[in-house]
Amino acid sequence: MSKATDSTVSRRTFVKGSALAGLGATAVGGGALSLFGCTPGGSKDAKSDAAPKSTAEEKVTWGHCAINCPGRCSLKFHTQDDEVVWVETYTSKDAGFDDPQPRACLRGRTYRRWMNHPDRINYPMKRVGKRGENKYEQISWEEAIETASTKLKEVIDKYGNEAVYVPYATGVSATTSRPFNRFLNLVGGYLGFYNSYSTAQISCITPYMYGAKGAGGSSFSAAEDAALILIFGSSPTETRQGGLTTNYDWAHLRERTNAKIYMIDPRMNDSIMGHSEQWLPINPGTDAALVAGIAHELIAHDLVDLEFLHTYCVGYDEETMPEAYQGQNLSYRSYIMGEGYDKVEKTAEWAAKITGISADRIKSLAQEIGTTKPLYVNQGWGPQRRSNGEWTAWSIMALPCLVGQVGLAGTNNGTREARNSPALGSLSAGKNPVAASIPCFLFTDAIDHGPDMTAKNAGVKGVEKLNTGIKYM
Repeated sequence: MSKATDSTVSRRTFVKGSALAGLGATAVGGGALSLFGCTPGGSKDAKSDAAPKSTAEEKVTWGHCAINCPGRCSLKFHTQDDEVVWVETYTSKDAGFDDPQPRACLRGRTYRRWMNHPDRINYPMKRVGKRGENKYEQISWEEAIETASTKLKEVIDKYGNEAVYVPYATGVSATTSRPFNRFLNLVGGYLGFYNSYSTAQISCITPYMYGAKGAGGSSFSAAEDAALILIFGSSPTETRQGGLTTNYDWAHLRERTNAKIYMIDPRMNDSIMGHSEQWLPINPGTDAALVAGIAHELIAHDLVDLEFLHTYCVGYDEETMPEAYQGQNLSYRSYIMGEGYDKVEKTAEWAAKITGISADRIKSLAQEIGTTKPLYVNQGWGPQRRSNGEWTAWSIMALPCLVGQVGLAGTNNGTREARNSPALGSLSAGKNPVAASIPCFLFTDAIDHGPDMTAKNAGVKGVEKLNTGIKYM
């Protein structure tokens, strides 16, 4: 590479140069190459991502990442003239592999680009054309505050506080929306929501399985004591990348465990890349059928833990069914063995046609599950994001119960892993005086035909029906 005085390289220059260098490798066929994407200088693009030169004093402020991830990794903001010019994260030259570090991933380290992006709206805008025309003009903060407060008061006076709504979103809203909620609670409340786009169905089914909403599982640290690890529809390396969340826990597990790991996923995701023997490809949305086929093998070969099931579980067989439902073939065992309502025996051959996993592989997997302890069963949130997704989540949670591998060292309850993340304090929102709430994904219905929404047709909670639609959001 040539020597240059400007050592700044933009990401765009690197990617563009590397791509062209790759084309050069193909054309030249093994000749010497200069990866000019890595070479400093020589392009005006190289300066586009550089920190602007300034004579002002640089200030350093510690904060944390608040992107849609629970890690909350450390961020160090360098500012000049009240502008963020550089963002770095926690570093320590003395930290060992066993020391968790709050190092932000690439998403966290791009905060400066988020904040300084030319498309970001930095001042209030008022629509001047028709809705949908995308015509706006800049207004003052004073006018914006006056407009927002006046309209809020008008809506509350005319329709009541149930007409006001703070929409559900992800990422930073978990912490930054609290001041809005607190303010609205102090002026009479607002229409609430429940559930989330992330975990609605698994959250709603876990109370019927474990008695608590969410029922968080064991961390990947616990899996280090397991002998067999099953992961359904999850990729912690991709979904939680920072140093303070399960990406680190997963990396630590892979280094420390001697357990056999199987990842059941439609794709070979980044968490299993390079370990093809541990990947079980499955047709999307068929996890429950796979569990049913495994359960049939466990029952047929006396590999279930009847002592555990009869002591701690309800509904496995006639002996554990509530008295009012006995003798009707309504138990889990009856369903699996073809004695239930559909009269279909959930054999490995039956499951193979649905899942795309061969019957022999399902049988061998069931044999391993029934004879290997401790067993750690985990599921991501992807499998439950579908129609009837609560039953997918429930079936995976039932699997460790069938073999009594819950509540012991090296086991999990079949839900998503717990996180070794710091708990940050939040501003208390107080109590909402409005009793009504709706499923978070039906807020558009509440705008369009709110008074038609009831507890029966729309899952309205707290009241039998909405009195009004959303008028202020």
